[in-house]
Amino acid sequence: MTWSSQKKRPTIIWIRVREDSMSAYFLKIILGSAFLAAALTSFLSMMTLMGKPEKKTDPAKLKKIHRAAGIFIAILLAPLIYLGARFLAQMGDAMPIRSGFHVVLAIAFIVLLILKITIVRVYRNFLKYAPALGMIIFTLAVIVFAISAGFTVVMKIF
Repeated sequence: MTWSSQKKRPTIIWIRVREDSMSAYFLKIILGSAFLAAALTSFLSMMTLMGKPEKKTDPAKLKKIHRAAGIFIAILLAPLIYLGARFLAQMGDAMPIRSGFHVVLAIAFIVLLILKITIVRVYRNFLKYAPALGMIIFTLAVIVFAISAGFTVVMKIF
């Protein structure tokens, strides 16, 4: 019987703890999928507003869609952070590289999201940077999703 380095308990118990969290893992995949859909909605609404030369859609409506998707993202972010912190605590020092990238990029996502919201709400002189921050935030959301949930879904299918 081998021992884990973090809590000095048998590996058999460690595997059992991970099995108990599988339902939480799939909940995180479902929440992450909804999160990615909201991020895509938010991204496309602003890309349509700022990037398309022809204005076929009402700008006020696109801004409302962007704001509603952003609020939905914030609502989904809280349980995702909680579940992610639980998984991080369970992994201890035995974290795979993929999980390490997921954590670091998720923290970068949160920091940039807070920066963008702060610029839009408080420091309006920096508003010209909001579109670039939005594109970076969306890219991070896709990468964070692909690293964990996307990988897991692909492994289950194939």
